This record gives sequence, structure tokens and C-alpha cells, in this order.
Amino acid sequence: MKKRFLFISLLALIAFNIQAFDKQNQVVEGLQKGRYEAVKVLLEEWEKESPSDPDLMTGWFNYYLFRNAEEKNIVGYMKNGQYGSYSKTFYNDTDLKKAISYLDKALKKNPNRMDIYFGKINALLNAEKYSEGANAILEFLKVYDKNKTDWYWTNNQKFSTNRWNVEEVVVSALHDYCTLFDYYTDRNSAKKALDGILKRFPKNVIFMNYLSYYYSSAKEYDKSIEVLLSAYKIAPDDYVIIGNLASDYEKSGKYREAEKYYTIMYQLDSDEAKQYAASGLERVRNK
Repeated sequence: MKKRFLFISLLALIAFNIQAFDKQNQVVEGLQKGRYEAVKVLLEEWEKESPSDPDLMTGWFNYYLFRNAEEKNIVGYMKNGQYGSYSKTFYNDTDLKKAISYLDKALKKNPNRMDIYFGKINALLNAEKYSEGANAILEFLKVYDKNKTDWYWTNNQKFSTNRWNVEEVVVSALHDYCTLFDYYTDRNSAKKALDGILKRFPKNVIFMNYLSYYYSSAKEYDKSIEVLLSAYKIAPDDYVIIGNLASDYEKSGKYREAEKYYTIMYQLDSDEAKQYAASGLERVRNK
């Protein structure tokens, strides 16, 4: 399986100029083919030409992150609490620290390069460094508090010049990062990140749903229900919110309330919602 290199994430969003990204493309191609020594030579040559180039730093980041990484199929509990077989990448701790150091170096001179913050967050969370990942999210959000519009991407492409929506990109990325936390074992880091995110986006029901999952994963159903009821007021037609609300009421033994929300869900114009709700109604009506 080919590894996904972090500084080329969100490619579907951004149309790159191939010629302008020739060096990055060579680095990515070399890493994907496992030609690490050739990539190192390329990066050293690039460094002689442009030692402060932030895209050079992301190249070094990917080189160190993946040169000793191993992808394995393992059997065990996944982050969603389910047990089964899944693919997992294992990173060398020393190399990970070296990789992150290049991103930190780049951010000192390029504090508005959003892709570099995202690469750092992504790498730490995928390496299961949850506390450091949460801190990296908060670090980014502090910069975002001061700068809502003037951001750059790979090769110093300016968001405003390309008419990219900064908030949409930020929210989409944060949604992805919320899925990478382990809500069962490192709860403090997940809560720290969620609190920081919801401080900036308090009415975003997807982030509210993650907060409810944080509580329900610890069987704190009353707290989860409280969050979901607030989300339901904002988005009364969101079948994910309604379904989770019904499910938490059911798990907490409040079957009449569960029946109420399964019924609401069943009335929505969604075959998936109707099927889920019908199954729930069958269970709670027999309690």
C-alpha cells in the first residue's frame, strides 16, 4: 500500500501548477517508491539553493517521518471502540521528533502557512501522540484567532488570490482531526482539543456531536444528551444528532424518550434514517 504523504493532503481542494511543484513532486515520487537515499540527495541540493524555503522543510519532514515507518495489519480495538482487523502505521519516535522540528522551524518564519500546521497536527495524531496533537491544534487556533483571512498554502499560494474559503478549509480539517483521537484511552487530550475547537465554533453541530461521543464513550449519557439536545435545537433535521440522541436515551434506560426521538428520526426523508429508527423503535417498544 502506498503511504500518504502529509504535505500533499487536501489535493482535491487545490489545483496546483505542476511545474511550480516540480521539486515537491520529485520528493513525493521518490518517497512513494522507497528511494530514500535519492530523496535525501535531492533535498540536500534543494537546501543549497533555498535553505529557508518552507516547502523544503515539508520535504525534510516527510523524509524523516516515513523513512523508517512501517505499515502493519493488526487485530485489536480501534479508536471507535470496535474490535477487528485494521491497518496501522508505526513511526520511529526519533525520526518523528526530527520531522516535526522541520515544521516548527518553517512556522517560525512562515506563521501563516496553514498546510504546515495541518501536517504537524496530522502527523502527531496519526502517531498517537495525542497530547502533543491537541497542543498543536490549540497552537494553530491561537494563530487563527488573530488571522481569519490572510493564509497561505504549499508554495506560498495565497488563499485570497485563489478565492479559497479559509473557514471552510479549517472546519473541514478539524472535523478530520476529531476522528483521530482515542476517546477511550486518552480522554484528556480529546477533551482539551474539543474545548478549544468549540470555543471558536460553538454552534457547529458536528463538533458538538464529537463532544457528545466523548461523554457517551465513558457512559456519561446525561452529559452526552445535554450536548445533543443543544445541537438538536440548532439542527432539528440532522438525523445523526437525532439518532445519537435516541441511542443515548436508550442506553441510559430512558426508553420513552428514546422512542420519541426514534419516531422523529423515522419521519425524516432518508431511507438510512428510517431503517435505523425502525430498528430502534422495535427495541425500545419491547422494553
